[in-house]
Amino acid sequence: ALLNLNENVMSSREAAVIAEFLNSNPSLAYLRSDDNQFNNADAAVLASSLSNNTQLRSIWIEKCGIQEDGRLAFLRAVFDVSSLSLCASSNHTCKVHGLERDISALNRKKKSFCNKWRKIFAMLALSSEDSFINTALLQGVPAQLIPLV
Repeated sequence: ALLNLNENVMSSREAAVIAEFLNSNPSLAYLRSDDNQFNNADAAVLASSLSNNTQLRSIWIEKCGIQEDGRLAFLRAVFDVSSLSLCASSNHTCKVHGLERDISALNRKKKSFCNKWRKIFAMLALSSEDSFINTALLQGVPAQLIPLV
């Protein structure tokens, strides 16, 4: 299903309602919300709703006034690099379109487990000094699981 909320002069009040709706994990696949009046705080509210949502495939938020802090909120929602655990619990289904410094390439695979493992491997590889795998990030992971990573 597609919900088109483009050009509705929506701002903080509506962002909270949309976030509450998305947080309930409805069977909504696409949300168009371009050309509204969302700010960075609204972006953070919308982004946080993605943590419980496994149905939404794409959200569009172009021309909404969202700046770098809002972009970072969405980026953390779909690829949190603070730790392996937070990376694994990020949203792996939703593509975010319309932000300056595009992040829509994240979650481009149809299967969420592919997106999840690509992010985990990228985090392990890119955080290593020798560009192989940063095994320090595996601290606390049971040894029997390490071959699966």
